[in-house]
Amino acid sequence: MTGLPAVTAPVLAEALDALPARLRRKVDDAAARASDWPVAGTAGAVTVRVDDATTVTLVAVDGVVRAAADARCSCLLAPNCLHRAAVLALAPVDDPAPTDPVPEAAGPTAGTGSGPTAVAASGTASGSAAAAGGGSAGGGELTARQRAAADGLWQVAVAVLGAGTVGCGVVLRTALLRAVHEARANGLHRAAASGTRVAAGLQAARAAESQFRLADLTDDLRELLAVSRRLRGTGPPAGELRPLLGAARQAYDPQAGLRLYGLCAVPVVADSGYAGVVTYLVDRDGRLWTVADLAPGGAGRAAGAGDSTVAVGESGLTHRQLTRAGLVVSGGTASVSGQLGTGRAVRAARASGAGWADEPLVGLWAQPLADQVRRALAASAQPVPERPVGADLLFLTVRVQGAQENAVLAATGDGAVLTLTVADEHPGLPHRDNLRLLGQSVGAELRLVGRLDPTRRATVQALAVGPVSAGGPGLALPESWAGHADLGYDRLHHSQLRTDRVPASTPVAGGRPNLGEPVPPAQFGAASPRPALGDPALGLLRRQVERVVSGGRAVQALADSTERELRRARLDVGGYLVGAMSGAARNRARDAFGRVTDDDGQAFAESWLALAVYEEAASRALVEASWLPRR
Repeated sequence: MTGLPAVTAPVLAEALDALPARLRRKVDDAAARASDWPVAGTAGAVTVRVDDATTVTLVAVDGVVRAAADARCSCLLAPNCLHRAAVLALAPVDDPAPTDPVPEAAGPTAGTGSGPTAVAASGTASGSAAAAGGGSAGGGELTARQRAAADGLWQVAVAVLGAGTVGCGVVLRTALLRAVHEARANGLHRAAASGTRVAAGLQAARAAESQFRLADLTDDLRELLAVSRRLRGTGPPAGELRPLLGAARQAYDPQAGLRLYGLCAVPVVADSGYAGVVTYLVDRDGRLWTVADLAPGGAGRAAGAGDSTVAVGESGLTHRQLTRAGLVVSGGTASVSGQLGTGRAVRAARASGAGWADEPLVGLWAQPLADQVRRALAASAQPVPERPVGADLLFLTVRVQGAQENAVLAATGDGAVLTLTVADEHPGLPHRDNLRLLGQSVGAELRLVGRLDPTRRATVQALAVGPVSAGGPGLALPESWAGHADLGYDRLHHSQLRTDRVPASTPVAGGRPNLGEPVPPAQFGAASPRPALGDPALGLLRRQVERVVSGGRAVQALADSTERELRRARLDVGGYLVGAMSGAARNRARDAFGRVTDDDGQAFAESWLALAVYEEAASRALVEASWLPRR
């Protein structure tokens, strides 16, 4: 059903609370039938025709239904009828939280699998960390209302975990949205942002939408449970309170004059419905900054945003031009993380740029690989608004080894063999075509800007490339490209490849000819390729975690815990936690007649959370180890 105005979470919750218990159990079926009801009307009032004698009318103010009285049904059972509740359940939920269009798509959350994810409102930058509840953003103690809001989120999240996606209908999702609304009103912005993502994931799973990812929902639910659990207890230490509370909006502070050099531009297509471009800049000290152009839209907007004018001052540069030029900014503002602000007071003038082999850009590639990996992994575990700009990026010098399925193998000077993947699979962007062409340039020596993939072993999402030297094997790029290609905007051509290959007649072991193997120069290590996927035992552990999110507690109670297999793989702690979770799923208190008594499911949720946190930490440690060269 399309054409419905947005509805606030309290309105939807009030409509469901008004239903008798026997009707509340039928809301999901009623909503499925309501999807075929015709919708007519204007932006101010929408009428849904149920049958010849019954209609549901929604009155919107500024496109949002803000009061339960503005949703009316003409049937005899109104307002406590299924028609009204079913229509409200199908309407999009209004999220009034103030958010900055943060380029989260410039890096997966961790939690986030790979690829762009939703724009979040959580963070630890300065700003209002408490709203109507009167909490303190300065590291004080939580108020009683904040603890109650955190406990409400915890209770609903426990219920969501116990039911799984298969059992989460309109009623449970609405309860989550109401708890999110209460948490946000009391300044629990990080927990509220996690709850919003969980609610969106449950809706996507229920509707079988193509963008639904069970891995993302699992990570979001782990975050929600972990944060709300810390906040509902006796209270975290004062120094940890602000990161757990988050902030409604990032603060932009005045900056002294900035001399910036363009690095690369990355198209953004986020699951939240935002799209555009993020351009990375570097100052004289080697710090990274970003300027973004993000707005509601899809891949088409992202593809065209590269040619939009940069909204910093009146330089007249487009984002693609800025990556090969520079800026002198005065009167500017920026967030703590390094996102440049815009405004009438900002003045910017075009300046000369710098090549990747020149200062200050070349210093990015001088950092040791191990230090870069640790920094990127630490950044991927942080909420996006508090993540320093570019902290999840890697600056590598590699030699292309060849293509492997939909990826490219490349060796670093430290002897590590990496898997290069696309940053975005959308066919409207040239990522895939460019990576396929790079896979054919065996022996090419390249400077690479990529984003570490925290979910796969030694894997980088390639964002931009450039030749190491003008005359060596690599790329012969047009002069107007200033020595690098942005893989999301520039399209490479076969004529631009310049590589060295071992002659085809050169014999190798076994007497078979060497068909285009690279000539490894002295500065490149000769390491054997390693698989891009994770450890099988950790993969088994991850499936245990995701199975609960999908099927709920009942599935875990009946399933094989695989505890023995995990112990054989020497994951003794993981095996113990899986066994504890299976025991908590099966153990239910019963009365003298064998009937199940009240069980709030908190013991099961605690055991699942312990396993999920362990799995995340173990997987991250494995990914970090996969970057270390073999000796």
